[in-house]
Amino acid sequence: MKKIISFIAVLAMVTGCGSTKGDTPQQMLTAGTWQLKSMQGKDATTQDFANGMPYVTFTSDYKISGKGGCNNFSGSYNLNEEGGINISSLISTKMYCEGVKENDFLELLQASDAVDVDKDKIVLFKETKEILVLTPKN
Repeated sequence: MKKIISFIAVLAMVTGCGSTKGDTPQQMLTAGTWQLKSMQGKDATTQDFANGMPYVTFTSDYKISGKGGCNNFSGSYNLNEEGGINISSLISTKMYCEGVKENDFLELLQASDAVDVDKDKIVLFKETKEILVLTPKN
């Protein structure tokens, strides 16, 4: 019962997101490039991503691309009215980079099933648990 209540709370938060301008979640997602801030509640650091912080770009034609800290990646995504997101078909270059949590980042990105987005932050969830936070890339 607790999981159901938590899931409903996340859905309410996700579907209630938006800016005062009436932007849709997709419009906010596609407004720019988003950089990793935290993974599973822990701040991402340059020690975790010595070759640069991962970043993501969403396009209006449901494509996703970016850099996982070492390798470039691309794939597709879709959204639903209930705040759900599905990121799939990710492909990536395969350069070796030491000391990078890139695989963890890409796995969490694909595992996400809900999103809360506004102009300052994207929060991706897996079964109501916050797994990734992204902020606008400078």
